[in-house]
Amino acid sequence: MTRVLQRFRSRRRDLGLANALLLGLHGALQRLNDHLGLARYYLLAQPVGQMHASGNRPGRLQIRDITEDPAALAQLPRATEQVRYRQEHGGVCLAAFAANGETHMLGFIWLLFGPYHENEHRCVLQPPPDASCALDVDVYVFPEARGGLVFAELWQAADRALQERGIEWSLSRISAFNGSSLRAHERLGARRIGSLYFLQLGRSELLLTGRPPFLALTRPDGHVPTITLHPPANRA
Repeated sequence: MTRVLQRFRSRRRDLGLANALLLGLHGALQRLNDHLGLARYYLLAQPVGQMHASGNRPGRLQIRDITEDPAALAQLPRATEQVRYRQEHGGVCLAAFAANGETHMLGFIWLLFGPYHENEHRCVLQPPPDASCALDVDVYVFPEARGGLVFAELWQAADRALQERGIEWSLSRISAFNGSSLRAHERLGARRIGSLYFLQLGRSELLLTGRPPFLALTRPDGHVPTITLHPPANRA
């Protein structure tokens, strides 16, 4: 019991009381049946063109577009079908490497400019139709490269790429149970614009959110709801 309380207190400090309770409920559901579960995600909007240089030494990292580089894409810890889907839907993948010529990848980010079919849950996320927003659907830093500047450098490169396309906001969803990722995004200026809740009930999944369609129950072979993300009214 002491160990359970210590774990809960640690989660409360990291995630806040509500998310610590939800994570505990998810664990309890999983112990009952591994086809049960609960997830919460925050929807984030990050303004483009407001990032400051990280102070990294010139030449320390190399960030490049690997969208059409099969050898580099093979290093991604993602299913081949996911990578192909993102390519076919106009996605751009930027990856970080050491600037000394090493080919080992340190991290990557995917940017999409249209609807994205979630690979973890049954829903489609899409930016508003005015072409002012993009989706960042996957930001990942390999474990051995965490704690450094890879995350910030990737975002600086993504920020530049989005500015070149005239994008004003980058929209995303981050697990409410991933405190370190949330804090990293918010340090770079991301703002919370809503939440998504998913309750897994065997082969069915219940979606609850504060925007249309608000509530949806889905099955593997059924209709998948589409959620349009809208940025804040102002960039201040």
